[in-house]
Amino acid sequence: MSKADIVIRGKTYSIACAEGQEARLVALGEKFNARIKALEETIGDVGDGRLLIAAGLSLVDDLEAAQSMMDKQEIDDLDNRITLIERTAAAALSDAAGRINAISSRIDEAG
Repeated sequence: MSKADIVIRGKTYSIACAEGQEARLVALGEKFNARIKALEETIGDVGDGRLLIAAGLSLVDDLEAAQSMMDKQEIDDLDNRITLIERTAAAALSDAAGRINAISSRIDEAG
């Protein structure tokens, strides 16, 4: 088990992490610290606890928005697949109808 030192609002926190994940954790900490600084500029210094809650809520909101965008993309992809299937089915039915008409015409001519 390794540790990464993360600085949030000027305070250093030592966080345990898997071997090789230290740099990633430090980078995430830097992004989180930037989010907190941005919130502090917007809502003022309301204390560590409230800033932490505001940052967490902000991140959860971003996550839900990203999931919603993915869901929309998945729906669009599914709609495109359905449209392709419908076109393929329509073409197959049209071909079948053409063959049925041709067979029917030959039967009429023979009869």
